[in-house]
Amino acid sequence: MAERTSVRTTSILLVLLLTAPILAGCLGGSTNDIDEACDEQEYWFEISEDSPYPGLDCETGLSKTLAMTIFVHRDNEGIDWLINETSIDTGIELINSIYNPYGIHFVLDEIIWIDEAFPDVQDEEDEGEGEKPGTINNSNEDGGDFGDQISVSQLGDVFAEGYNPANVNIVMQSIGWGSYSMYPWYSREYYISTVRASTFATSPVPSHELGHFLGLYHTHQFYDDPNSDSDLARAFIWTQDWLTPTEQCYSTGDFICSTPYDCYIWCEEILGCTANAYESDRPDQEPSEFANCTIEQHNPSRTNLMSRYSDRSEITPDQGARARYFIEFMVVNERNGNQLVLVE
Repeated sequence: MAERTSVRTTSILLVLLLTAPILAGCLGGSTNDIDEACDEQEYWFEISEDSPYPGLDCETGLSKTLAMTIFVHRDNEGIDWLINETSIDTGIELINSIYNPYGIHFVLDEIIWIDEAFPDVQDEEDEGEGEKPGTINNSNEDGGDFGDQISVSQLGDVFAEGYNPANVNIVMQSIGWGSYSMYPWYSREYYISTVRASTFATSPVPSHELGHFLGLYHTHQFYDDPNSDSDLARAFIWTQDWLTPTEQCYSTGDFICSTPYDCYIWCEEILGCTANAYESDRPDQEPSEFANCTIEQHNPSRTNLMSRYSDRSEITPDQGARARYFIEFMVVNERNGNQLVLVE
C-alpha cells in the first residue's frame, strides 16, 4: 500500500470584517442603516418567547467569522486533485454571498491535500458468491444510489489527523456520492460537511449543507402535519432547553416562521394533490394521477436555500438568526471533543 502523505496550505486570516456591521441585504447602505444596527448582545445572544432566535428585530449586526478546514483527495483514478485553490476561493465567496447579510462569515484556514484517490461508490450487491461488491463509479462516472454517504473510515488516516474540532470541516468528494452535513446538536467525533468538488465554485449545495451544520432543517422538515400545534417533541435533542416560542410557526415544521409550508414530494398523502408542477425544479418526482396542487394548496419557496428545488439561493432573516443561535451553541458547548472557535 502506498504511503499516505498530505500537503497543507494555510491562508493568513487577516479578517477586517469583524468590527463592520453587515447590511442585511442592502448594498450601499446609508449612515442611518449603520446607526440602526443592533449591538452584539442583541444580534447574537438575546432571546425571548417572542423572539426565540437572537436578532430577529435587527436589520444589521456585528459579523462573526468561522474558519474552514478543507480536505482534497485526488480523483478516483488517483491522478488529478479534485479541486484547485482558485475554485475553493470562488466557492467560499459564493457561500459568503448568502451568509454575510446575516452576520456570518467564512474564511479558509487550511487546505489538506490527501495524496490518495477518493473512494469509489460501491455497488451494494455482490457480483457473485465469494466476490467483492463491484465498483460502479470508476473513472469519475456517476454511480451508486441517491444519497449514498461516504463513511469517515473511508476518508483515510490523513483526514483523521487533519480534522480540526474547532473549525468547519469540509470534505471535497468525487461525483457519485451524495452531499450531506452533520447537525450541530448530536454528540459525535467528526462533524463534517461533504460536497462535490466539481460544483463547489458554482452551486448553492455547499451553502445548503453548511446550513445543516448551522442548525437549519430542510423546508419540508416535519411536513406530515401542517396543522400541528407543535413538533418540538420530535426535535427533542436540541429543544430540551429551548424556550417555548409565542408564535406557533417557531414550533412546527422547520421551526422557522418565514418559510412557507413545504410537503415536497409527499403532497399527495397530506394534501390530496401532487407537486408535479415543480418537476422541472425537482426531477425526482414520480408521475401522479392526482391533479397538481394549486397555489392556495401548496406554495413553497423554490428559491430558499434549505429547500430541495433547483433555484435555491437565499435564506430568510429568521434562518440567519437561527444560524447565529447555533453558532453560539457550538461555541459554548463542548461536543465529544468538538468546540467551535471563532476567528478573532
